[in-house]
Amino acid sequence: MDIRDQVVIVTGSGQGIGRGIAWEYAKREAIVIIAELQEQLGMALEHELLSAGYRAKFIQTDVTNVTQIELLVAQVIEEFGKIDTLVNNAGITIFKSIFDCTIEDWDKMMNTDLRSVFLLSKAVGKEMVKRKKGAIINIASNHVLATLPNTEMYAAAKSGVIGFTKSLALSLGDKGIRVNAISPGFMDTHHHRTWLTQFEQPDVVQAHINGLHATRRIGNPEEVGNMCVYLSSSMAKQMTGANIVLDGGLSTRLYTSQYE
Repeated sequence: MDIRDQVVIVTGSGQGIGRGIAWEYAKREAIVIIAELQEQLGMALEHELLSAGYRAKFIQTDVTNVTQIELLVAQVIEEFGKIDTLVNNAGITIFKSIFDCTIEDWDKMMNTDLRSVFLLSKAVGKEMVKRKKGAIINIASNHVLATLPNTEMYAAAKSGVIGFTKSLALSLGDKGIRVNAISPGFMDTHHHRTWLTQFEQPDVVQAHINGLHATRRIGNPEEVGNMCVYLSSSMAKQMTGANIVLDGGLSTRLYTSQYE
């Protein structure tokens, strides 16, 4: 796909899905900007990509901080002269009963998972408008389609991302900028594997989860990265305002039963 020499900002790219996204862009000869809060993770990924012969730059960024976002954009423009793609990937999960959630929990979730998408899209969008060209990709979740108990804050934030994506696609469409979302389901990340350790038989739990998928497996970050690359390329030049569900068919299931 024709993304060679694109300058791509990937937020939260030090680990998990963001890391997989960064690698897929790098392998296709894009210039990857690692916008990561944790310095150790960001520097480690930068070193790995550079050592592999790819182009990458780590810029420590707190996506909830307006000043740091503005500095990120200014630094990228000063050094590379453009921003072709923004991937708003940074996010957190807080799963609690609504009666246990605090206002601080709510604010942290919204600031990281939703407000950051607004702030980064606004700052980067201004630069894209100057060139009348660009792609913004927002990582949401299949929780926007069907969710679970005690995930109210997460479902609300990610649903907000979808609404924001659709409206921004309309606002920026005549300016040459496409805006899309990807909604992953279960992904084979460190976060997922850590979650499994709470169970006495993690292999049994994983097997059960796999069985809920039409593909009989969970996804991996590289697959999200591949979809991001596609959305950045001219192959997707007529695609905007879309939400692509990447969950192996999990959200298509009506119920699970031994009698199906």
